[in-house]
Amino acid sequence: MFQTIPIQEISSAAIWVPLILAGLKWKTGDKKLRLFFAFLLFGALTDGLGWLAYVILQSDLLQDIHPYVQFSYLWFEVLFFVWLAYSFYRTKSRVFWRKVFWIVSSLVFLIDGVNRFGPGEHNETFSAFVYSGVLVLSAFLMAFALLHLAEEKGEILREPWFWILGGIFFYCFSCFFIDMLGFTNLAEGLWPYRVILNMIQYVFFVVGLVKMSNGQ
Repeated sequence: MFQTIPIQEISSAAIWVPLILAGLKWKTGDKKLRLFFAFLLFGALTDGLGWLAYVILQSDLLQDIHPYVQFSYLWFEVLFFVWLAYSFYRTKSRVFWRKVFWIVSSLVFLIDGVNRFGPGEHNETFSAFVYSGVLVLSAFLMAFALLHLAEEKGEILREPWFWILGGIFFYCFSCFFIDMLGFTNLAEGLWPYRVILNMIQYVFFVVGLVKMSNGQ
């Protein structure tokens, strides 16, 4: 169905739309916006390095480096998602639990890093389990962040961060179910749907950034 459509190329280019919008608000934005910009920039650079390594330059050196960069990006992603979600919580214990999730997530990624890049055979099932766990955790935290935002703001459709949090929740929640199908006979050909979900997430980001006023 998607064989004649360069959806991977479109997805890699699409991230630059919310990235540029976030960059334009860098000076007047708050800490959440600036870290969100850093998250998008890290993702864009990781994709760009992949294209240089495998498509444009076909460099063995860059192909050796790219998995480490990609792994670092996934690690940064989960830490940022935890921080972003808890920045909307109003519970007294939010700082404590944010640190707990940071520590646990980092330990899991350290173990998976040894599994991926250390001596011995790479256990792909464990790595898949780690990534699925990241999706579940991120969707869970974003859902509660949206609930806190709704309780505080009421009419959340006008809130810029509703769209950004909603985009992350939509992507993580949907991709988790696609990953579950990866263990069935439907595994082949599922990757394009993940890419499409990623582009839909960017649409959410763009809507949120457009609605965001300076300093918000």
